[in-house]
Amino acid sequence: MDSIYLLAVAIILYILMKILNLNTRAVPPTVKFKETKFNCEVKKACPILNEIYQPTLLWGKSGHLQTFIYAKHGRFQKPRTQKSRKTVVLPDKTTFTFDIFEPVTTHSSTDDYTICIAPGIANTSDNSYIETFAWYGQQNGYRMVVLNHLGVLKSHKLTTPRIFTYGDTEEYAGMVDYVLKNFASSKLIAVGFSMGANIVVKYLGEQPQRQKHFECALSICQGYDITLAKDVLHEWDGFRRLYCFMMAENLKKYIRRNSHMLFGEGATAFRKKNGCADVSYDVEEIFKSTSLVHIDEHLNRKMLGFDNLDDFYSWCSSSNHIHKVTIPMLMLNSEDDAIIPPKYNTTPDSYIKTADKAMYVTTKHGGHLGFYEGGYIKPNTVTWMERVSFQYINAVLDTNSNMQ
Repeated sequence: MDSIYLLAVAIILYILMKILNLNTRAVPPTVKFKETKFNCEVKKACPILNEIYQPTLLWGKSGHLQTFIYAKHGRFQKPRTQKSRKTVVLPDKTTFTFDIFEPVTTHSSTDDYTICIAPGIANTSDNSYIETFAWYGQQNGYRMVVLNHLGVLKSHKLTTPRIFTYGDTEEYAGMVDYVLKNFASSKLIAVGFSMGANIVVKYLGEQPQRQKHFECALSICQGYDITLAKDVLHEWDGFRRLYCFMMAENLKKYIRRNSHMLFGEGATAFRKKNGCADVSYDVEEIFKSTSLVHIDEHLNRKMLGFDNLDDFYSWCSSSNHIHKVTIPMLMLNSEDDAIIPPKYNTTPDSYIKTADKAMYVTTKHGGHLGFYEGGYIKPNTVTWMERVSFQYINAVLDTNSNMQ
């Protein structure tokens, strides 16, 4: 009996080790870039890129747990922040909001800097990873401005028949315009997370003259080519189909909350008053959707006037605009991202071959927007993602100043 008991314990421990990836070693990130003077100087000023990223010991080497804990819990011991909310009405009468976190100290250079953030899918400044990132920026002397994706905040109803999508850059552009008008002496940095990173890179590339206002950009956990979504998000490999189902269920919550304006009486009244063409939706199919791809087919592509998903996804994808981005840019992904498989993320590898000021960093661990580090069970409040982001930003600012 003792031998059977010991065998059972050994099997359980072996399975746990496999699930938690405890037999893998923590290593420094992989850093790829074109060997230009600028990139080499930035790399030299970022010692974190040469150091081992040590995930939380018990569970941090599991990409699934990093992703799940980020999604369900966010950051541990989230710091308290203060912010002010701004509301802007776009020319098409869409009303959106963003939040401003003022710096709590002066930047080391004494200059004024504003970081313009686009969060991940269905996220706002209320999400704990965004608040932690904003808090960390405040402590480093940055003003943090965060877009609240259209239709997500319960306190702000839609005023036009459209909700956020992967490729809409209008709200981000409106937020940047507000910053340029109200903080005219401030120098800007663009940061995007996941879907928000797609928006940021598309925003910078679709009208390259916008880049003159920015010192650099950061694209964190982005997939770049949304045309792959139809296949990738439906794969069972890595449980991506399950993640896609959960994201779809979450998105339907916001669609349901705004259904009056999206395809109900509010939408009809708006289109009639403003002379807009009617849009025919199969509402039952929208709410029966079990993946983001189904929602895109039955709602989003029609909402934006596309005849098919291929055209809609091509329009959305930052991969079609990234080659026009010439300002310094950090692209960060993890190899165990539970949502974005590295084998499909070829855009950064192609881009850095010709970009003189771009850097592609991948970590062995980190999941999707997790990057927890420190501790045995309970990680540090500030993650590796926050630390590498601000070290990179400061390195770019210093390098820009030294090379002028």
